Amino acid sequence: MAETEAIGSGHHMTNQTGREFRDLAIRLAGDEVKTCIQCGTCSSSCSTAHLMDASIRKLVQLVLEGRKEEAMACESIWLCTSCLLCTVRCPRGIRPKAVVSALRQIFEQEGRRNKDQAFERLFMDQIKSCGRISEFMLSAVYPLKNPLSTVPIMEMGIELMPKGKIAWQISCIEGISEIRRIFEEMDSQ
Repeated sequence: MAETEAIGSGHHMTNQTGREFRDLAIRLAGDEVKTCIQCGTCSSSCSTAHLMDASIRKLVQLVLEGRKEEAMACESIWLCTSCLLCTVRCPRGIRPKAVVSALRQIFEQEGRRNKDQAFERLFMDQIKSCGRISEFMLSAVYPLKNPLSTVPIMEMGIELMPKGKIAWQISCIEGISEIRRIFEEMDSQ
């Protein structure tokens, strides 16, 4: 039977891995996370809460309880828009967005893959090369990385093409050299 340790606010954590995960996430997000009272103000403030499989409050709870695999499996960590309403409205001065950032960082440091990472990479590569997105090129290349997206992308294209919303060719924006410089600086960190 796993040893259970009581931690602040009635949270319980099991096993050493959970403890290590909790400590790392709190170190990245800030010690004040331990003072969370699970009031739900962060979740009720969240503009994307209706899209999330686990609320911001639930993500904080999973971290405090050391439930790593449950936290890492949440699509919610990729849906946060960084609007910071959760942080502004928290009565305890906690930064729930920092918990989301910590989970993203741990996820990426461990080399885990999210189904949307292929899309994000293609999106960012287009921004880096031209400073804007070509919906046509993104729609043509993404299904090669995620075949399940083919039908939804085709349906969207059929709807958008007659409206002139899909550009076949794009030109780079003015100042593309500055965009590329920013990416180089980010890559070097």
